[in-house]
Formats: sequence, C-alpha cells, structure tokens
Amino acid sequence: MNSDYKNFNPEDFCHDESFRNWVLNPDPPTELYWNEWISQNPASAGKIETARALLLALQEKAPALTDQELDDITQQILNPANNSTISFWQKPFFRIAATLAIIAGAGMLAFKLYTEKEKLAFFETISPNLTADYIETENTENRTQTITLQDSSVITLYPKSKIRYPIHFSPETREVYLEGQAFFNIAKNPKRPFWVYTNHISTQVLGTSFMVKAFENEKNVKVEVRTGRVSVYRHEDLQKAKRQQNNEMAGIILTPNQSIEYTVNEARLLKSISRQPEILVAKTPENFIFDEAPISKVFSQMERAYGIQIIYDEKNMKNCYLTATFTEESLYEKLNIICKVTHSSYEIVDAQIVIHSNGC
Repeated sequence: MNSDYKNFNPEDFCHDESFRNWVLNPDPPTELYWNEWISQNPASAGKIETARALLLALQEKAPALTDQELDDITQQILNPANNSTISFWQKPFFRIAATLAIIAGAGMLAFKLYTEKEKLAFFETISPNLTADYIETENTENRTQTITLQDSSVITLYPKSKIRYPIHFSPETREVYLEGQAFFNIAKNPKRPFWVYTNHISTQVLGTSFMVKAFENEKNVKVEVRTGRVSVYRHEDLQKAKRQQNNEMAGIILTPNQSIEYTVNEARLLKSISRQPEILVAKTPENFIFDEAPISKVFSQMERAYGIQIIYDEKNMKNCYLTATFTEESLYEKLNIICKVTHSSYEIVDAQIVIHSNGC
C-alpha cells in the first residue's frame, strides 16, 4: 500500500493498483483497508469518489484500456482546459471522455452536471431510459408543484427543485431523476418497480409514499418513508451489481417512520428514524392512557403504534411503571416524559430506540 495517498489526486488513484482492485474487483482485505483509510482521511473523500466514479464509468464504456489511454482520458476529464481537441476525438476511446461528466468539486463528493451533454452522459451511466424522450420540470415558484405521471403516481415538487422523467415509461420499470426535494406517492405496480435517482443514491419502490431531499449544493441526501417499503442504494453499489448481473443487490430497506441519510464526506448510508414519526395504527383514545402500567406494556404499545423497535433491558426495568395520558405529543416528546419518570435515557441506533436505565 502507498503511504502517500493523502497527496494523491483522482488521476493518481485511478492508476493505483490497490485502489483499482478495490473499486473493480474488491476482496475483504482491500475493502477493509480502503474503508478504514477513508474514515481516517475524510478530507480526501471527494477525490476518492471522483476517481471511483471515473473507473466505474470507464469500465462500463470500454472493454479494455491501456495505462496510456486511461491517463489521456483522465486528463481530458479532470483538466479539460489543458487539452487539445485536434486529434483526440479522432480516436474511439477518447469519445469516452466526452461522455463522462464526473468532475471534482471543492473536496466534496458531487456530480457536477454543467451541460446538457454531460447530464445525458450521467443519465446514461445510471439508466439509459432517462436519455430517451423525456420531460424536465423545474419549480421556480415559492410553493410546491404537483405533477401526475402517466401511471397515476403523484409527485409534489418543492421550490428550487427539478425532476426529469420519460414521456412514456418502459414496460419493465419506471424511472425519474431528481435534483432537490420532492414527495412521492407512487402507484403500486409490483411488475414495474419505480426508481428515483439523485446525485448520489438510487431508491427503488413498488408502491409507497416517501420524501427525497437531494439538493446539489448540500452535503447530504435524505430519504424518509411514510408508507410502504423502499430500498436505497449507493450508485456505485448499484452499478457494480448490474455489471456482475447480481439480482440480489445489497440495498438498505426502509419501512414507515424510517429514514436514511447519505453523508457525502464519508460516502456512507446512515439509517435512522424520521424527524416526525407518525402513528401507523388506528388512533383510539385508550392507545396512550396508562395507569400504573408496566413499562413493558408501554413500550409494546409504542412499538405497535409507530412500527419502531424499542430495545431495553426488561429485567432491569421490571419495577418501572407509568401513569400518564398522551394525546398530541410526538414520539420524541413521549420518550422524554417516559425517560424522565423512569430516570432513563434513550438514543436512536440504526432506526431503533435504545433505552438506557439503571432500573426503578
């Protein structure tokens, strides 16, 4: 392993054998090394992602490239102002460079789609369906805009947001590309999964309602599920699975009241609970009326109501009881009251509520 990785630029990473093996043919040792290196060197995350995306795109576009060809293409993409255009475009492999729009931006992991040509290239890398006849809608107003798709799915597009979708969906799938924030209410059709692509992640659904927030100038991308189930993938994981023809792609499953955030600086997905969890069952007055109720009963009813697992030491809290009436309090307000009464505390870990208590 090279000890000077901190000084590498994206081009250097593309030429490094260990890095290329990790991106194109990963094994446990390289996965361990590079994941640890990235976590210890977050300032290099942007260069890492640019190089990784470049290698994956080149792998998609060409069967084999020599080191010199790779060097020339990388230079053409990362330093377009310093390259001549006289003879480059006469060679087929240099046309690859024209289709790759992955540009490093101020140490951040971001796809900079500066021109329509570059944007089409990015769509082509993710999904060829998005390069067909399409409609692109941008919300320039100060209020949300409602869009109804041909399959009766409804999209609520937030201000300063843009969405791109085909005039006609393909027979196999329904795909859209989002820049900004939108709420999706998707018509159920198990035979035609619905995909939402953003600048860093892909979200697959069959029929559900959920929020996606992916502004290009923000460092994180967030998905929140209201109903149904969705699977969320990093683009590189999705592309790798497609190349390997792996039908069991490793997405992260989200259910109602769960969310996931893609942290750009670390290039990782973090699962959590939605900011405002909603009650999922029929609400009745007795749902949250407790009179000297064992804490196990309280937590059990909250789990059923919100669909969120609560982890606690049942033996340690066997003498904890609660007398309280909850009406319009949020989940977090309920938890704060319960923890105050039982002298406990809580934290959110991987979309679960973990209670810490020394007993009552």
